Amino acid sequence: MSQDKSANKGRKKSDVTHQKILNAAEQLFAENSYEGTTLREIAKQVGIKEPSLYAHFSNKSAIYDSVIDRALTPFYTEVDSWNPEQLTLHELLSIPRRLLDLHSEHPYSAQLLHKEFSNPIDKINPKFLQWLKQIAERSQSFSAGLPSSDASAEDPIHNTLTIITLTNIMLGFFSSQGVQSALLGTEIDQEALYETHNKIVSKIFKGMLI
Repeated sequence: MSQDKSANKGRKKSDVTHQKILNAAEQLFAENSYEGTTLREIAKQVGIKEPSLYAHFSNKSAIYDSVIDRALTPFYTEVDSWNPEQLTLHELLSIPRRLLDLHSEHPYSAQLLHKEFSNPIDKINPKFLQWLKQIAERSQSFSAGLPSSDASAEDPIHNTLTIITLTNIMLGFFSSQGVQSALLGTEIDQEALYETHNKIVSKIFKGMLI
């Protein structure tokens, strides 16, 4: 095997291990919280020794930041696509569905992000906070053109609380699986449940806008 092929194989193996670490950490952080997760547990789930983690990340905080980065990247792309000058009311009302569909692709990420809502101010991850700020700022620019008679729709406080409320509701679906099963039964059709949640969120969103 040539030196270049050997190097490429080594990089690919390293990349695969890197993603496995993020996948394991994402699940453990979502289930047990940041404080309740150890590097040893992450390494065990990946199938490597704890010291091997340091070839990829300097510490647990670096792993958590990378997990948050990966979780938020699709949403930054989504928010960047919102153009207040071209967005129709129909497209605006479809935003909750698009965001929920993105969350559904990575339910552990959604659970992890939902945990951030219960953190005290000094423990909130800055990346998560910046994400919410960006959504709040972008939604503020949409408010002026909405067919709403409620002047509060253009108020920054109103908009910020709207974003917090809607995001909390959306993420709560993914972190309340246990409660859903306890109240509705474990045989409930998850796809139908998800569609019902989508309709509820859309109604709430529409009611807040119009």
